Amino acid sequence: LLNKAIGKKLFCIFVNFVCNFGFLSMIGSTLFFVQRFSAVFLLAYTIWLATFFIFNQPFEFSAWEQFTNQQTFLIFTSLVALIILLHAFIGLWTIGTDYFTQRTIGFLNLQAAQYANLIRGGYTLLFITWGFLTVFFILFIIWS
Repeated sequence: LLNKAIGKKLFCIFVNFVCNFGFLSMIGSTLFFVQRFSAVFLLAYTIWLATFFIFNQPFEFSAWEQFTNQQTFLIFTSLVALIILLHAFIGLWTIGTDYFTQRTIGFLNLQAAQYANLIRGGYTLLFITWGFLTVFFILFIIWS
């Protein structure tokens, strides 16, 4: 019973921390520019990979292995994994703060509206955990 109460208290602290973002200034113009920069970087990475596929015809495994073993590829792919995480975080955070509010949840169910911060905190915890696990596995795969 005591462990359950402590766990519930810690989760409430986390929800309050995530929903208020005291550790990170979520300024609209900064988020806008970070989102756009990350999109441009991802586009450039996609074009870089596409040019490799276009100019290495016929495509063979030895060319792909040589390309993926280069330090440049490993660094850029690592950056892409981190930038995708940042890009997704901003988008999903925006969705959470726009749609998981008392007003929007209350529109669907008045009783569920009182749990809006808890729902938003659980949603945020879910996508942060999923994102970090995904990036961890991507980095583990490309660097091993």
